[in-house]
Amino acid sequence: MKILQTFWLSVFLVALFLCGCSQASEDDVRKAKRFEALKELPLDTVLTRAYKFYEQFQATGDTLQRDSMNDYREHFFARWKLTSDSLCGMVAPDDSLAVELRDIYEVVMTFDIKRKYRYVLDREKQDSLQNALYEMRMKGWEENPDSMRAVQEKQDSIRKATIQNMLDGLLARKKGRKENSDSLRAVRNKQDSVWTAEIWSIPLEEAMAGLKKDSTNVFNQIYFVQTMGVSYIDTSVSDMNELDKIDQHRIKRDAWKGTKSVCLNKTPMGQQILVLNKEYESLLNDFMKANVHESRQERYTFLPIKYPFWYPMISVVPHHSGDGFHFESFPAMGRALFNKNHDMVMLNVEESFNSGGYYYLVKKNGKWELVMYKHGWVA
Repeated sequence: MKILQTFWLSVFLVALFLCGCSQASEDDVRKAKRFEALKELPLDTVLTRAYKFYEQFQATGDTLQRDSMNDYREHFFARWKLTSDSLCGMVAPDDSLAVELRDIYEVVMTFDIKRKYRYVLDREKQDSLQNALYEMRMKGWEENPDSMRAVQEKQDSIRKATIQNMLDGLLARKKGRKENSDSLRAVRNKQDSVWTAEIWSIPLEEAMAGLKKDSTNVFNQIYFVQTMGVSYIDTSVSDMNELDKIDQHRIKRDAWKGTKSVCLNKTPMGQQILVLNKEYESLLNDFMKANVHESRQERYTFLPIKYPFWYPMISVVPHHSGDGFHFESFPAMGRALFNKNHDMVMLNVEESFNSGGYYYLVKKNGKWELVMYKHGWVA
């Protein structure tokens, strides 16, 4: 009897598997037929039709309109993915610089995930502390208002003194910078290195699990949009201290060289890669300008999901100036300064629509390692 039960259980599981394969095969055939039916349409027409259905869905809540939107939108991304795969295949596999830039980008990506998760932890800790202080303060006011008033006055006095100390510190730092810039840089670099090591020590699995709780995070979109182009320069310096002293903003524009990075296979979060070239950047910007009408205040009011039409495919945000949009995903590689032996690099990384950071990496035993991160510019 037991053998018979085992036999029928096996038959049942095989039947389920075959039915699943049959259903998956039918879905693939349906998608392939639909792709063939739409592939002759211009890409801007595909997007425009998708957006019209999106607007109708927003107005009526009709799920048929939503399904039609998804139909055209998924077709657009399928064609973009094919183009991206083609562009990625154009980079020679024996291009050592392109491979190195890809490896460097993977390190940057891993650190950025941990850095963003650290900010989540810090924000949660700060919110918890503020809530606790608020409850203590409210309880204190109810029990002894005169005493709490004195506490409040003392806190205000401490806050004013703290601000004054910060200003005095800034003035002293400015004066010290003129007198001994190398010494101050060494102190700051040591602090940045310690902070970098703390972030790097966070387990990647823990950071990814924490970020997955935030559906609006760029790493939780289906696609990560990579720009392959990188500007770089080979310097004559031999160590990181000398590399750190170079002000890249003073380097003449024509001194920078352009190259391409090998495409990422996937992000650490498992996202598929799309490549943003000039054709797609122009197409997407024209589409947004033609269909998204918003006031200046609305444009710079940042919501968890800024433009729902693109969710959850990619993350899109406006440029901090002008009327264009960012379609590349952050972090995005910018300019790279290499040392003479090409085993050290200072990388300018765009981390959001209006801010960036500096990543310092060294190559040890054939692998790139992050040794220091510095908070960079804010536009």
